[in-house]
Amino acid sequence: MTTLSRVSLVLDALAESRGRLSLSELAARTGLPRSSVHRTIQDLEEELYVVRTPGRPGYALGPGVLKFGMAGHLHLLSANRGQLVALARATNENAELAIFSGREVVIVDQVASPQRLKGVTKVGRSFSLHASCVGKALLAALPPARAEDLLPQGLEQFTDTTVINRLELQNEVQLVRRVGVAVDIEEHDLGICALATAMTGPTGALQAIAVVMPTSRFAAKSSAALEALKELNPIIDLPGAREHLEHKKRAGLG
Repeated sequence: MTTLSRVSLVLDALAESRGRLSLSELAARTGLPRSSVHRTIQDLEEELYVVRTPGRPGYALGPGVLKFGMAGHLHLLSANRGQLVALARATNENAELAIFSGREVVIVDQVASPQRLKGVTKVGRSFSLHASCVGKALLAALPPARAEDLLPQGLEQFTDTTVINRLELQNEVQLVRRVGVAVDIEEHDLGICALATAMTGPTGALQAIAVVMPTSRFAAKSSAALEALKELNPIIDLPGAREHLEHKKRAGLG
């Protein structure tokens, strides 16, 4: 394993953590030997990418990573804002931009429709990969082995329609890989449905763009939303995506 790979694993573990992590906890989360974690942490501390607070155990991300995060975030948002605005106008629903954040997916930008969808999705909110259309779209954009590595051993059930059977999820991700669109029928939040597609964006980063709406409007508007996503991502197989959408609607909406 390269030095860069070890650094990436340690920084990802700290970014995903809700608090500080000890060397032993970092070793457990990354799968690296404790000695390797210690050497990596020492190098990161010198550049202030990782810090310790006197009197408090463990390590946290430091100010050294801030300059990269802010610059990358602003570049990502400015490069995609026009597409999100166009999608929100075309569908009259919320348009959202999402990227990987370790083993989760995080919403990094949103353009709200005039029929504002409040209190459900907010910029900065993270979702499980298996229980969101942005997560499944991003998984489908990866090689199958890499996608499988990102999933936890146990798949958390958020609602009655969350896919927690691993084989069923693998089959669905494979289908999304073929048709280019993922569907979420109340799989993470009751009352909310969404469609998403993944692509390499203007900045060169892998990203997912979604149309999100209340379940009450999904049956009537999902087909038009699918066509709007096709305008953004021409590789979408529209007939196949329509078939996948209708199957999910029958299963989820009855």
